[in-house]
Amino acid sequence: MKIGLLEIKSLIEQAKDELNKECPAPTQDVSLNTANRDRAIQADFIKYGPLNVEEPGDYWEKIADKWDTDVKAAFKSRCANCVAFDISERMLECIPGSVSEPVEEPGVQKDIDKAFKDKKDTAELVKKGVLGYCWMHHFKCHSARACNTWAAGGPINEDEASYDWQKRNLKQAIDKEPIDPDMYQDDTEGEEKNESLRNWFKKEKWVRIDTQGNIAGACGTMKKGKAKTRCLPRAKAQSLTKAQRKATVAKKVRGSKKGKQFVKNTKAAKVSLKKKK
Repeated sequence: MKIGLLEIKSLIEQAKDELNKECPAPTQDVSLNTANRDRAIQADFIKYGPLNVEEPGDYWEKIADKWDTDVKAAFKSRCANCVAFDISERMLECIPGSVSEPVEEPGVQKDIDKAFKDKKDTAELVKKGVLGYCWMHHFKCHSARACNTWAAGGPINEDEASYDWQKRNLKQAIDKEPIDPDMYQDDTEGEEKNESLRNWFKKEKWVRIDTQGNIAGACGTMKKGKAKTRCLPRAKAQSLTKAQRKATVAKKVRGSKKGKQFVKNTKAAKVSLKKKK
């Protein structure tokens, strides 16, 4: 049976429509989401942050300087009111687990209320700390944070608008590779740094190490609210003693409590990656 040209076109459009309604790949893959998020944190033209919304340091001052505006204006420019921030019903269903991380510091809540005194809905959205999807940089972002590429007009809260954004960003939405896989490199002080993040995640099964040094499950399964622990390739984790695993996790926890986003492994736990041939 022959299929006509119109039928072929119809089948193609149907396939595109089905892809357009799939959940964006980063919402379903913790390693992909982490890679795209960390790119957004590190890239100078993005600078997603602050790391701790209740203790932002000089983040808002730097944002204000970048935009050539005052701190008050920068403080009001959040993911919550960014044109690319998607918190539609269908998107929140795509995001596994809890979809909120509330801002609990009373002083910060007061500052938010003051800044958004004429937009109470936005103030509540910022304070609630809703997790949504960023269509600019393709990762799950927090309503109380911001970045250098912020643009007014959000959030996206209708499914129809969400699907329209996905239609216009379909390649990036379904791409299962990090946006910038070569940004990540080995932490072995200058040796063997040519392995890309893409191969790193593909070749290794990453596991989470708890504070006692036990292999506690797959990376990304840590309970919300706990101090950040360490993930390692399973082979590396199994090659260490329990005491060595505990030591590298303790270093990570100490660094996280000081507000550090990236904390190197201990010498014993450093991951050596093979150079590309």
